[in-house]
Amino acid sequence: MPEGNPEKKKRPSDYLSDEENARYKVIAGRAFFVGLALIVIYFVIKRWGSISSGWDVITKVFQPILFGAIMAYLANPIMGFFSRLFNNIADFFAKRRGKKRKLPENGKPIKWIRVLSSILAILLIVAAVIFFLVLVVPQFISTLNELVNHIHEKVRGVIDWADRITSYRFKDVMDSARDNKNIDNTLDKLVDFVRKYFNLESQNQVVNTLTKWGMSFGKTVVNLIIGIFVCVYVLIDKEKFKAWTKKIIYTIFPVKPANHIVETFRKADEVFYGFIVGKIIDSIIIGIICYFAMLILGFPYAVVCSVIIGVTNVIPIFGPYIGAVPTVCLIFVNNPMQGIYFLIFVIVLQQFDGNFLGPKILGDSTGVSPFWVVFAIVVGGGLFGVPGMIIGVPMVSLTLWVIKRIADHYLRVKKMPVPASSYEKLGYIDPATGDIIPRQGSRKKKHNGIIEKILSKRKNKQPKK
Repeated sequence: MPEGNPEKKKRPSDYLSDEENARYKVIAGRAFFVGLALIVIYFVIKRWGSISSGWDVITKVFQPILFGAIMAYLANPIMGFFSRLFNNIADFFAKRRGKKRKLPENGKPIKWIRVLSSILAILLIVAAVIFFLVLVVPQFISTLNELVNHIHEKVRGVIDWADRITSYRFKDVMDSARDNKNIDNTLDKLVDFVRKYFNLESQNQVVNTLTKWGMSFGKTVVNLIIGIFVCVYVLIDKEKFKAWTKKIIYTIFPVKPANHIVETFRKADEVFYGFIVGKIIDSIIIGIICYFAMLILGFPYAVVCSVIIGVTNVIPIFGPYIGAVPTVCLIFVNNPMQGIYFLIFVIVLQQFDGNFLGPKILGDSTGVSPFWVVFAIVVGGGLFGVPGMIIGVPMVSLTLWVIKRIADHYLRVKKMPVPASSYEKLGYIDPATGDIIPRQGSRKKKHNGIIEKILSKRKNKQPKK
């Protein structure tokens, strides 16, 4: 072999065709990203304590901005209502004067209308919150005072009721339970349990805990006030924020991925807005229905119980039952039979909400099955508490939507059926034609166990094609 013309050493990829090289590159890229995702998930699980503490620090720093963004998101439809109202009023007066209104270019909103609408929207929300607190807080305080001051009489009333329904067969036990000393001992055990749970066993711990709670409450109030100003600025310049977000997305990503990201953000806005706002409206209506029904039926503590039922109703599925526990116990202590009737009323009210009112208001805003709703509530509540239980459902709905879009895309590339119903009775897919071959029933054989018999019957019931 001449030294001036050395033979070039072939790489393994040179023995493959261009199509095979491209296919193996795609497989290698997917394997790399899957491995990277698994490594990230492993370290997130292993270092979850450090990540959660760091997340707590970040949320505390950005709490005013977060409050402002949430308030702006909820106040946006109210601001839009006031904007349309002021624009209609301005059009009406312009027509009466016979003049044409001067509108900004490119369809931009009029500055003074946007500012005034934003301020009015925030003032309306703040006024509603203040009215709610003024109406409800005194009722809560008076209810607690009545419960504490008359706890012995109420407990004795429950014991008398239990004695009557048992036909006085446990009279000695009931007489012992009526003694004030036994009631006080039970209450002391309950208080000790609460102190141990909240780490309030000594006086210094009580003072330190109350001080921490007071400082935390004060910081939250200050952050809420700052958030109100942030909310107004976000509402005034919301078009600019949207434009800058889209500009950054198209700067960082190629056009096609950027289009998908923008579409995902639109879907997220649709899912979150439809679910959260719809759930708030649904809970308000349930609270109002509960209040007037309690007044008509003569149940006590109508305001307190209706507020608890309405607030906990925001949490899907489990919320109504969470709210039923304290309210039923509160009425049961006052009048046991009324407590039982109120439990029946709450069950009927929640059935009405779950089967009629909720679907009418929410519609198919999430589009997920009950399994995924329970999954979202359990996982979201475990990670982020009550806020996680509320936003978990739209978050899971959005995640499933993204996964469905990705799966549908790759199925179209492979020229395979996209609807999930096509895979329900799938046995296998013919590699040559790409057709779906249905699963066939198995031949009869000797069964040695009950489980095998059940499985064989299920297979034989399927229609053979």
